[in-house]
Amino acid sequence: MATIICSAIVFMLLSMTMMAQADDSGGGTRKPHEEFCLTTLKSDNRSTKAMDLRELLLVADDILRGRVTATGSTVKKMLENTRKGTVPMRVLSLCEVDYDTVLSILKICDVMIRDYRGDEAQLQSSELVSCVDMAYDCINECGSELVDMPAVGALVNENNELAMLVKLNAALVAPHDISQ
Repeated sequence: MATIICSAIVFMLLSMTMMAQADDSGGGTRKPHEEFCLTTLKSDNRSTKAMDLRELLLVADDILRGRVTATGSTVKKMLENTRKGTVPMRVLSLCEVDYDTVLSILKICDVMIRDYRGDEAQLQSSELVSCVDMAYDCINECGSELVDMPAVGALVNENNELAMLVKLNAALVAPHDISQ
């Protein structure tokens, strides 16, 4: 039963988010990023046990933090093998800072999500969305730096997947934003 509820919530949220965005494709098939998001959520058994949107959001947040941590570790290893004073050193160093910043932001977002109580709290719902947006900005910044660096296709792909995961978190937190 919980699996059906979880899948329905995720599908509904992703559908609403995709319809809300301007899209010229006009097709009715799922896009690769939608499939990626659904597959990623299904990869964590806690998502099938989530009883509400908040629990599902916390699972998505944990998945994202794990992936950012892993990608940050990859970047650190790449830095060890990169010559100083080169473009790759600069780009990887900036991405390292971006990923560390994303982790710090996500820790703050996690606390905000756990503490959010709707109209009962002083925390505004729009602050949840803003917090997730800040994480996206850092991921996007690293992605724009990676353009300057040849031969890092795997890192570019990982960064793109991180961006999709941040968008998933944004889609899950958006229903909490009553300021729109």
